[in-house]
Amino acid sequence: MKTSYCPWAILLFIFTNSFSQDIPLFESREPVNLRATGSIKSIKKQSNDSTFVTGKFEYEQARDQWVTLAVHARVRGNFRLRYCYFPPLKLKFGKKDVASTLFAGNKTLKLVLPCRTSSDKNELIRKEYLCYQFYQQLSPYYFRTRLANLKLTEVSRKRERSYDLLTFFVEDNSIVAKRSNGKMVETKGISPAMFDEKQSIRNDFFQYMIGNADWSAVFQHNSNTMIVNGKYVPLSYDFDMSGFVHADYAQENAPTLGTGDVRERVYRGFCKSKPAMEEIRKEFLGQESEVKLIIDDQASYFDKYALKDMRGYIDEFFEILKSDDAFQHSIVSQCRTR
Repeated sequence: MKTSYCPWAILLFIFTNSFSQDIPLFESREPVNLRATGSIKSIKKQSNDSTFVTGKFEYEQARDQWVTLAVHARVRGNFRLRYCYFPPLKLKFGKKDVASTLFAGNKTLKLVLPCRTSSDKNELIRKEYLCYQFYQQLSPYYFRTRLANLKLTEVSRKRERSYDLLTFFVEDNSIVAKRSNGKMVETKGISPAMFDEKQSIRNDFFQYMIGNADWSAVFQHNSNTMIVNGKYVPLSYDFDMSGFVHADYAQENAPTLGTGDVRERVYRGFCKSKPAMEEIRKEFLGQESEVKLIIDDQASYFDKYALKDMRGYIDEFFEILKSDDAFQHSIVSQCRTR
């Protein structure tokens, strides 16, 4: 999908391709077919941020050829754990268990599931997946993802229920650090001045593009931090609260961030130098067509109303970048000083 020819993009493309040979899960964009049986209530009750439960799932290696994998899983996240029926999961694998399988090379993975059982559950997941694809296009540092169709059989005392869920895997941050020649750090409260300036702006523009206010690079809220070449780099994730996704369960923005409407864009980036802001502005404008192609690539999975909404929302962002007055009013003048 990447067609821009920035020097860093070319170098990273070469390095990523050589590294991805050890991670077969991310070598294809075709969705993986999965099957699992278990109790949603049980995994919520028995696991937490540090406690894993043992289980297994199956993936389709070839047509009607299923492979069973042992896995340790725990719930993750705060909001979704409290308010969603299906919790997002962190999966942990034994090296021997995944050797010579599609999951070889992965010690841990995130599995993003729909929040609720509503009819639009899979559409919302696909929209969030698109946000990860946008960031992969716009930033040299990102999480790789892989869609998966999960046939989940839920076992309970009352009755057995089956769900056909669209989900996606997110690679572990340690893998991102390895292929980026960086190191993950867990320090919170890092001064904004210590972050790589241009990469911070890329992240800030991206978050503004998708209308996401539910993040903080400084305090590592829905953001990991990696140090590369002596500079801190934000690694963003979890975009379901964004205006682009427009989930019905999304919390309103805080009053200090605007009207409260999740569709309202709020620029939350810290003030940076004018030359750097202008450079990244031009960089984003140069990738407008590639960003829109990402939506087009998934167009067959959305109805015409959803497509019009997504395209219109992204168009609004690029119209702001194209106008000197709008760019100054909506972004430059709104940057944070503290």
